[in-house]
Amino acid sequence: MKYYDRVCSILCFAFAGIVIVLSFSVPMGRIGKPGPAFMPFWVAVTLALLSILLWIDAGRRKGPEAVVSFLSGEKRWSSVMMTVGALLGYAFLVEPLGFLIGTLLLLLFLFRFIGNLKWWVVFTGMVLVTLMTHVLFKVALKVQLPAGLFKL
Repeated sequence: MKYYDRVCSILCFAFAGIVIVLSFSVPMGRIGKPGPAFMPFWVAVTLALLSILLWIDAGRRKGPEAVVSFLSGEKRWSSVMMTVGALLGYAFLVEPLGFLIGTLLLLLFLFRFIGNLKWWVVFTGMVLVTLMTHVLFKVALKVQLPAGLFKL
């Protein structure tokens, strides 16, 4: 994992550097009136800082390599493909089913069948995550989410 973290940190840092350099060719604006480069610039700065932290963390780590259970063993590719399929299904079904029902079903599938979590963790997690995202996007940010069949 240490090697992969180092490679990932280098790639992310390089990408962040490219975005930072390119953002200077577009008006930056200011905090009160941001220009088109404002958001990409600060996201790239954050990515660069996180890349440096990942590099440092990977260098300080000692001991045996950690194994990520989701991506290890014979079932790793089937898990990845089922996750991609679930996300594609969610993209097509979120409109007709609605955000709440679609997200509940997606999380049910991911938590139970991909993550192999216990049923009480599955139900608690899917309800909490769905409600938190609903409150964040619909209530706080006033984003119009798909209502679906039951107009929820």
